[in-house]
Amino acid sequence: MNRVSNRVDYYIKDKCLLSANVKQWEQYIAALRACNTVTINKQEYMVDKINMVHDPATIVLKVNIQPLKVYN
Repeated sequence: MNRVSNRVDYYIKDKCLLSANVKQWEQYIAALRACNTVTINKQEYMVDKINMVHDPATIVLKVNIQPLKVYN
């Protein structure tokens, strides 16, 4: 049986910062829903919107992020 590949892409505006294949799909989505921030390259971002895109060969989770505003 050929398994469908699952991928997560993190976008800030129209630029893809990170793209990764995910094996533990259900756990990944549950963890993403449970938090509102992600860290990419030691920089923290706020999750703005999550979309699931279906393609014949893959399922892509498109996550739109924004820089985390730090208030001093």
